[in-house]
Amino acid sequence: RSRVLTAELEQHGIGECVVTGELPPRRVATGFFHDPGAYRDWRAGRPFKVCRWDRDMRWMLYRGIWPDFVIVPDIVAGGLDSLAWSAFWRNAVPAEFPAYLAVQDGMTAADVVPHLASYQGLFVGGSLAWKLETSARWVQLAHAHGMRCHIGRVGTANRVRWARDVGADSIDSSLPLRHREHLTSFLAALNAPPSTSGAVTASQPAPRQLRLFTRTATKEQSHTC
Repeated sequence: RSRVLTAELEQHGIGECVVTGELPPRRVATGFFHDPGAYRDWRAGRPFKVCRWDRDMRWMLYRGIWPDFVIVPDIVAGGLDSLAWSAFWRNAVPAEFPAYLAVQDGMTAADVVPHLASYQGLFVGGSLAWKLETSARWVQLAHAHGMRCHIGRVGTANRVRWARDVGADSIDSSLPLRHREHLTSFLAALNAPPSTSGAVTASQPAPRQLRLFTRTATKEQSHTC
């Protein structure tokens, strides 16, 4: 991405989503989170790149570059298989990094609650329909346990407003990088007043300040393990 756009993203306080193999982050000053790349690998029909992910963890730790959070490896729309997969990899995330559990299609609060003590936040993944249907409940569950909740791949400005209304703490999207008009619409949505039709009621607190993260890298680095 252009240096001009990167500087503008920093000016607006927009953080970065760094997917496995894309280190170093380009916008450390505004924060970044690390994504294991489950969605990218799923789209490409390839297995999880264990060696590259582990190298990323060590690269950040040894250099003292702390991410805002790390999504523990998951399985796209994998339900309980994804929950077990994340539990398997949880202790491979350095203790210094906040670890987020990715919730996926087929999971319920009853499935997830026994695992919450091992994590510092929730990441809402899964299919779009499932995400739209369940995100408000995952946000409420996270906040009830003193955790933050991030909603992944929020693809339009209207969904930015929806994420604000359900009380999410942060979101990510690649759309603001594709054209300046998308960045403008996302910034307007971030600063818009909450919708009266959203999940917030008079008995609930006002929505939290919603953080936006975008990807900067356009491809994986060519390093080998």
